[in-house]
Amino acid sequence: MNVFLLKNKGFKSYLRRKLVEPVLEMAKQGLTPHQLALTITLGAGFGMIPFIGLTTVLCTFWALRLRLNVAFTILIGYLMQPVQLALYVPFVDLGQNMFPVKPIPFSLEKLTNMFKTDWLNALQQLGFANLLGIVAWMLCFVPFGLVMYFSSRKVLHRVLPVRQVV
Repeated sequence: MNVFLLKNKGFKSYLRRKLVEPVLEMAKQGLTPHQLALTITLGAGFGMIPFIGLTTVLCTFWALRLRLNVAFTILIGYLMQPVQLALYVPFVDLGQNMFPVKPIPFSLEKLTNMFKTDWLNALQQLGFANLLGIVAWMLCFVPFGLVMYFSSRKVLHRVLPVRQVV
């Protein structure tokens, strides 16, 4: 039992040294608490957009535009992918309920029948529903982003060391 605990402690130390510490150092590379909070907010927000594959493009564009840590922004976006998958249908449903459109069914049987009947029309309907989901995400991202930014900035001001101006 004692040997197992020593091995387990060694593994935890190894993970911390090889994974956690480099990620934390990457996160803090020359960024102020304001920039780091913005990086976290944009990465988390763009990581939830209901459009698979758009996370990397948005994170890269806005991180470069705002001079943030691109790699850390993308990492946070990728870490949010389980949330993105979990919120995909709710965002699309919310978008379809916000506008006077006929909602598409989200059951496997009905979607399969839509594609068997007319696959081009099914793709158009799914694309439009996805667009409405993105609109719903944008409306939810504003309050989420504000709360995320101000709360993380407050925490980061306490946690990060104050940089001395030389």
